[in-house]
Amino acid sequence: MTGSPKARDESGTIQPGEPTVIYPLVSGSGNDRVLKEWIAGHDSYLLANDDRPIVDAEFDVCVVDKDGLQQYKDDLKQVKSAAKPALLPVLLLLSEHQSDIIETDRGEIADNVLVSTVDEIVSLPIRQAELEWRIGALLRLRDQSLDLQTQTRQLRRFQEAVEASGHAIFITDADGTIEYVNTAFEEITGYSRAEVMGETPDILNSGKMSVEYYEELWETISSGSVWEGEIVDRRKDGELYTAYQTIAPITDDGEVSAFVAVQTDITERKELRDRLKRHRDIVQRLEDPIMLQDETGAFELVNEALVDFAGCPEAELLGGDEHQFMDEATADLIERRKSEVFETESPVQYAVSPTFERSNEEAVFSTRRYPYYDDDDDLAGTLAICRDVTDLEERTRQLQVIDNILRHNLRNDLTVIRGLAEQIHRQTTGTTAKTAERIVTHTDDLMQTGEKSRAITDLLSEDSDLKPLDVTATVRSIAKEINGSRSDVQLDIDVPDRAFVSTTLKIREAIEELVRNAINHNDRETPSVEISIGTNDETVGIHVIDDGPGIPEMDRDVLETGRAIDDLYHGSGLGLWLVYWIVSRSNGSIEVTERDPRGTDVTLTLPRCTETEA
Repeated sequence: MTGSPKARDESGTIQPGEPTVIYPLVSGSGNDRVLKEWIAGHDSYLLANDDRPIVDAEFDVCVVDKDGLQQYKDDLKQVKSAAKPALLPVLLLLSEHQSDIIETDRGEIADNVLVSTVDEIVSLPIRQAELEWRIGALLRLRDQSLDLQTQTRQLRRFQEAVEASGHAIFITDADGTIEYVNTAFEEITGYSRAEVMGETPDILNSGKMSVEYYEELWETISSGSVWEGEIVDRRKDGELYTAYQTIAPITDDGEVSAFVAVQTDITERKELRDRLKRHRDIVQRLEDPIMLQDETGAFELVNEALVDFAGCPEAELLGGDEHQFMDEATADLIERRKSEVFETESPVQYAVSPTFERSNEEAVFSTRRYPYYDDDDDLAGTLAICRDVTDLEERTRQLQVIDNILRHNLRNDLTVIRGLAEQIHRQTTGTTAKTAERIVTHTDDLMQTGEKSRAITDLLSEDSDLKPLDVTATVRSIAKEINGSRSDVQLDIDVPDRAFVSTTLKIREAIEELVRNAINHNDRETPSVEISIGTNDETVGIHVIDDGPGIPEMDRDVLETGRAIDDLYHGSGLGLWLVYWIVSRSNGSIEVTERDPRGTDVTLTLPRCTETEA
């Protein structure tokens, strides 16, 4: 620890009424006694504990004589150096006959001590009033140095803070000429200090702001007021950036002498804000209700569609849940679905037909509810998108009614026709019998087409509720059934032990339809068909490979795209439509590849999952 001034206030000055601590460094016993008696008898002075070395003591002024200066010159240099840039005053007492030491430039004291160590010299004898005045003058210099030290420290801290700031800061004179920029200014704008010194902020002008904008800005800051607002500026490389800018005038005696500007680069924030606004606008304009709910089920975000159905203003909905505007049974069902999302952290799909008690609306919704995560990636709630399928449900019901009527009438009539044809076939021979046989065959085909039509109607009427399914077991079951009923077919399989996919449970019908189609349309005496399964990290591929004549272009188009390329395409291809819709509703795809020299590979690609996923 080195010598230092005793504790003071934050500015370093002595508080009023606080005594000045004097450290005596006088070697002469007579002078030492007189000085200590004078200090002891003076109310404004306090004697420092001179039993402690000067390098460890706290004091305001050191009083030293010639011998003390020579003896303690190194210690005095040390404590004065440690106190810099503040002044630690040292007062030298010299008798009249010793004053010649300050007139020489050859003595050790004059050369090495006086200049760097002593701040004031007084000749003895001296009146007490004059000594007190000399000490007071040194203390005033001391306080001034402490004030300067404080101001310098504050200025240094300000400069460090400005340089460390992540905001671009620049200072101009009253005419707008740049006098200072910080490091962040260089990083944000791409201009170095040297490039902008002496320039004006017009160097950043992007041309995107109106003349009126700058006129209003200049009028505001010139009048002594602070300007705040967004501005689009241009970096050195020509790239535009958006900043939030604050410009404050610096006044001197009421006159504006300079300006300080702070820019925060908000380009990314503004782009994000604009995107969020666009997304919010889209969500609000959608006709289907969308809602975000926290872990308790309370609404955090709702769109206009939900507001309309609920019959409640948005402000009333936020913080509440479905129970405040929906029939109790449906609200309870939705609660269970929310719990399912939290338990599995997976999306769920379900249909509800709520009655909105306040708006008297009724609707049918196909809802997909997703887990929602916060910024820390913690599960924080659910997001639901409710597709209004009321009209679709009504059309589906109508289709089912028509389908039931047609199937009933068609099946009855076809049954009658088939019976008559069989009777004719039994009772006749020749051309008539062959014609009757063809009628029986065509009747069977029409009845089978009717069954496929019913299967398609049922498929399109149901929710595509996906479940995990082991397609290996499915393929083995299909192969076992066909091999047991068809001895004229060579059906082989190449499958792994297990292969789980996320699919509708009707996928068996799709695979079986492809296998039977490959057999029935094969022109060989013994059709050959292979079913194989391949997997990767994300998908499972199911291949149905045959050695037949190939698939017509119209059939291929149905399988791969769900479109018929010719208006003449008719009911004979309903089985392929069924395959397409089953795979499509399982989020899968179909690819048809011709084999060399003949044959076809129809590949169903489905999302892979584990046994517990869906």
